[in-house]
Amino acid sequence: MLKRDSLVPFLIFSVCLLHSCETPQPVSENIPGINADASSPIYTTYAAARDRSAFVLDEGYEFVFNDDETSPVFTSDTGGEIGFSFATKDSWIYKTGDYAQKPVIYSSFPDEVNFSFSPVNGIEVKSKFLVYSSVSAVLESTFTNNTDSTVSFDYIPFVQGNSRLFNGYWVEDGVQRFNHEEFPDTWTVGHKVPFTDSLQNVFKMSAEPDRFGAFSSFSEEGSYLPWKVFPDKKPVKEVNGRLYNEGGQRVMTQLPKVRLQAYVDNDTKHLLTESSPVFGSLQGTLNSDGYFRMELSQLPGTGRAAQYTLTAVDETLGIVAQRTDSIPSARTQFSGSLRPSDIKLPAAPQRFEVIMQEKNRAALSWSKPSDGSQVIIYRKKENDSYYTQFTRPLSTTNLMVQLPTDDLYCFIAVGAGAGGEIGMHTRERTTLPGSSLKQAIVANDWKNDSLKYFKIAAYSKSITLPPGQSTSIRVARSVAPLKEKTAWKEAEKLLDKDFTLDMGGRLAYLESMPELPGLSADQQLLYLSGWNMMQQVFYPAEGKSSYPYYVFSREPVWGWGHGGQVFHESLTMLALALQDPELAMNSQRVFKERQYENGYINYRTGGYLDEIIEHEGELTSSAPWYAWINWEVYKITQDKAFLVEMYESSKRFYEFYVSNRDKDGDGLCEWGGHAILESVRDADVAVWDEVGWPANFEAVDLNSMLVMEAKSLEQMAAALGKTDEAGRWKADHEQRTTLINATFWDETTGFYYNADKADNDFTFEKTDDLKRMEIIGFLPMWAGIASKEQADRLVEHLTNPDKFWRPYGVPSLVADDPFYNDKGYWNGPVWVEWDYLIQRGLQNYGYDAEAKELVDRVSTSMIYQLKENHNLWEFYSPDEPWAGYHRTYIWAGIVNRMMWDVYSPTSQESKNSRKGD
Repeated sequence: MLKRDSLVPFLIFSVCLLHSCETPQPVSENIPGINADASSPIYTTYAAARDRSAFVLDEGYEFVFNDDETSPVFTSDTGGEIGFSFATKDSWIYKTGDYAQKPVIYSSFPDEVNFSFSPVNGIEVKSKFLVYSSVSAVLESTFTNNTDSTVSFDYIPFVQGNSRLFNGYWVEDGVQRFNHEEFPDTWTVGHKVPFTDSLQNVFKMSAEPDRFGAFSSFSEEGSYLPWKVFPDKKPVKEVNGRLYNEGGQRVMTQLPKVRLQAYVDNDTKHLLTESSPVFGSLQGTLNSDGYFRMELSQLPGTGRAAQYTLTAVDETLGIVAQRTDSIPSARTQFSGSLRPSDIKLPAAPQRFEVIMQEKNRAALSWSKPSDGSQVIIYRKKENDSYYTQFTRPLSTTNLMVQLPTDDLYCFIAVGAGAGGEIGMHTRERTTLPGSSLKQAIVANDWKNDSLKYFKIAAYSKSITLPPGQSTSIRVARSVAPLKEKTAWKEAEKLLDKDFTLDMGGRLAYLESMPELPGLSADQQLLYLSGWNMMQQVFYPAEGKSSYPYYVFSREPVWGWGHGGQVFHESLTMLALALQDPELAMNSQRVFKERQYENGYINYRTGGYLDEIIEHEGELTSSAPWYAWINWEVYKITQDKAFLVEMYESSKRFYEFYVSNRDKDGDGLCEWGGHAILESVRDADVAVWDEVGWPANFEAVDLNSMLVMEAKSLEQMAAALGKTDEAGRWKADHEQRTTLINATFWDETTGFYYNADKADNDFTFEKTDDLKRMEIIGFLPMWAGIASKEQADRLVEHLTNPDKFWRPYGVPSLVADDPFYNDKGYWNGPVWVEWDYLIQRGLQNYGYDAEAKELVDRVSTSMIYQLKENHNLWEFYSPDEPWAGYHRTYIWAGIVNRMMWDVYSPTSQESKNSRKGD
């Protein structure tokens, strides 16, 4: 299948280097491997191989190695981090920026990364990190002394909490065990998707450790105590929303760099903060996507209060935002989104610390605020919901506090103005006992006391190596539901397993990547990243699904993206089928398996989800790309059995759809069910937001999709020898094409728009208010509906830099529309799958050079983000290097098909797919 003259063979060579293959076959002696450092465009999130994965409890990890101020770590979203550091007689080496040679990746797979680095000159470390299963991961490191003298150092691997602190620490036979919680978001709970929130951990090292212990911090930084949860308590007076930056984009910064503060009726003696609990959710005040909630009813006097004051600070972006607003008397939840303001708040004190001097006695210290403000200290017990003012305004910089009980206490400090106003509080500090890992290393004072809460569990192993000698150490981390006692067995297995037995599968995986010469070095790494991510988001057949199924985003886990498959995400199968045809076909079979007798296919389908979303008595489906995807997958696989079964399923779905989405019976369809969700474009849509609900309009995008559905059914029927049925489908799409051009085309502006269902014009409430140039206006080119003359006029708009031909792709809304926001949602950003449809439309009409330029623009943006943060994103800015809001997003993988269609010498899409054939 492959010639050994492109990306794949030099990847294979890099794997051989790391696994000691006897006869590596480099494409060139000058190419030792992929050689990806922190500035390379490579995807570095890893999750277990599909046959060792499970949905309900699944820990994936992102390799973060591009921050010079922190240790390289493998971080999960809420399950903690696996990392490592080193100590010599002179120093503790944990910052990546202090390494003699920073980490360089030599091979990367969906579940494994191999990399090397040197913490100090002359000591080479080659490491493999493997997410072996959904519940276990192993880090294997081989240390080699390349100097002329014997060297000694300490190797210090650790597991670190990154969401809630760990708890329940104990040691058995020198093996560290502990517990932690990972609470699901409201979407997961509300959709009754199964989850496991209380977990046991085993952290084990292959060599006998010299020291080990649990620590309250890494390097004396503060930690939040675990927030209380009230899942069964309904909101009473919840203010919620998002913090936005100056440009109107949502802020995604997490605690503690973002802090929240609320009080009512100017009562600054009692404060809610980001550590306060919320009602009706297992989440804290701030979600991973930047959405916040604060339950004001926990403050004294809220029942009588007329107004609230809400303040937010983002340390990273330098944002200060505050709003004072009335408390609605009849509502239990209300919006309080925040945008940057010019308000001048008293400055917060700096370097606020709480140090336990002895039992029940704490020393508080701080530096004076930069503006000379006085300082007020607030205090609460561990289980209190809000802070209470503890001191009057102070001009001093320290305070000794006698604690009245043995409870854990939390403290914050705020700057206080002369008029009684207060500023944002400092980061929370607690009386949590325990020392830091830094103290243990520097003072050689390791403790393994049983702690109620802690942040770090670590080992230390002293290593002495003569010149030229090597030694290897593995550490394994396994998790299991708290009631099960299986984590030990998982960890034990990983310390003894021979991973060289996996080499055959690794090489076969690399061989499965289609050859694609002509790519730049950066594009080659984007290409590899796309395959890895697409493979990674699949789970095995489980639960309700007899076939493997994907989720939008596997790591990090967020409910909306972790439920299951939907048609518009499945456009990615047009790429995946090139590498893994069986997986792409089975993914499509997931939909067929759940199909109703009447042909309906629900909105989203997973192993544990059948999401229908009933709206006004009608079930929501998904944008009809079903037959087209099935046909495109068949064109690659040539699997006749697949064609037979999917033709019948596609036919039934099409017949259901057109029978239920043409409410006025005029031959054109409107979006139905929850029409905004069914239309894919589910937020910040110019027409939906500023004109009307989608079901009010005959939809140019929907009817273009239905033309392609009918064209695909025609070709499927013809391939199966069903001549009469093929003729029926041909008549169907020809009739719809005529209606589309008669209804949606505007000769004056040379563009396609939605039309008012009532009279098929472009006016709904105001004259021509439907004439908004959105990306959907180009879909008639993708579907082969436009005439050559119409296509030429569309391309004039498309290639106009002031409209759609932006530096990094085609935006979802024309750039000169007042509603345009390049970092919004469906009102500007580049959605890669939709740009692929634009590319196919260009190729249909012979605009091959423009199609290639579009691919290069989109890939340039994606490459920039891979270099910056090593991730593939939900959408990208068309105007500057920026991406949001969710990571490891499956449909970003369509970029591999985009590159294939313009770079592969064997691809005929640009030559033989004219006018939608």
